[in-house]
Amino acid sequence: MTQVDASLGSVAAVQGWIDDVRSADRTQVAPSSLAASAAWALSDGCIRHVSGRYFNLVGLEWSQDGVSRCQPFIEQREIGTLGFIARLGGDGLDLLVQAKAEPGNVGIVQLAPTCQATASNNDRIHGGRRPPFAGYFERNTSGIQCDSLQSEHGGRFLGKLNRNILVVDNNAGIDAEDDLTHRWIPLDLLKTLLEIDFLVNTDARSVLCCMDWRMWLAGSRDSGNEFGRALRDSVHAEVRSGILQDALMRVDRLKEAMPAVRHRPIESLDGWTFTPNDAVTMSDGRLALRHIEVHCATREIPHWDQPILGVLEEAVVELLCRDRDGLLEFAFCPRWEPGLVRGVELGPTFFRGPAEPATPGTVRARVRQSDEGSRFDRTVADYRIVEIVATAEDDRFIWLRLSELQAVMSTGIFNNEARSALSLLLPYL
Repeated sequence: MTQVDASLGSVAAVQGWIDDVRSADRTQVAPSSLAASAAWALSDGCIRHVSGRYFNLVGLEWSQDGVSRCQPFIEQREIGTLGFIARLGGDGLDLLVQAKAEPGNVGIVQLAPTCQATASNNDRIHGGRRPPFAGYFERNTSGIQCDSLQSEHGGRFLGKLNRNILVVDNNAGIDAEDDLTHRWIPLDLLKTLLEIDFLVNTDARSVLCCMDWRMWLAGSRDSGNEFGRALRDSVHAEVRSGILQDALMRVDRLKEAMPAVRHRPIESLDGWTFTPNDAVTMSDGRLALRHIEVHCATREIPHWDQPILGVLEEAVVELLCRDRDGLLEFAFCPRWEPGLVRGVELGPTFFRGPAEPATPGTVRARVRQSDEGSRFDRTVADYRIVEIVATAEDDRFIWLRLSELQAVMSTGIFNNEARSALSLLLPYL
């Protein structure tokens, strides 16, 4: 296969490329219904694909803080691949980025890892092509810079883990058939792109956070930005083993008190409507499960239908930081979520509704993004890094330096929203 060297060097060039992919993709997302689908059906209290693969929609019930709750979850036990290929370019590291169309993305096409694929798609259950570069990460055993299993959103996915991997390979190239959807982007430019709303998707942000952050520092210049200097100092700071041990102990204690989770037939969840003949299969006024038909010319198959889960209200996600003894620390909150394989992970400081008052402080970084566009329907979160004046200790939170979060990142201790929030810091390094 002929290889091409397609590189981009500016924000305008990236946005022009995304526009080209949107034009070629001609994505159409139309409402359908579960009852009209030949591929999906209600079976034994779950919504399943006829292949038995991809994912199921299951009903869960649990009690937390004295309140009984129930909700549909996307059960996807397969381990997906989120992989970046990198190379040493003329001015530092370049990453091979994919412009990927997803039906639930705001804007449809967003920047994704080189390969973003489920095991079902890798196995070609759909009968179409394999995802681009899927085979590369299966066979490659050298140049691996990071490789770990990380969770998806534990409040909507059940048992979902992805392999987050980045490989440095100076011999990698783009085959002609992938030329439309893949480009090399310098790491320095990617820093700028991370600051733009609805441009870099959740999965790319996750892998980028799993990198060794010292790679982000290589070749960076001191711009005179005080916050950037404080971040770099926090990356290089001493790791306090006692703080990390305490964090792990607190996570373990919370696991011991985890609520019991029970499966319920999805069609009979309390407080939820179930209307398989309508475009909205079920809703409780906060979440809605829809059924859609999708046409995407640049995907492995050009047409399919699927259920897709949407949150009806935009969330605000805050990660607080403070100066303590001349070093920045970040406040993480241990959270149990019904869908997490590990049960408890460290999340951002606060989740808020859009009408709730924000934490007083200086907003150091902010971006809006739509979460996981392959399974979530335009589910938008407003992520913020907020610096506060040091206050009295709050035992809800675990305060970590950036060096400390790097020391444990590969263990999968940070949840999806925490990693998305942390990605807002990367442009300042």
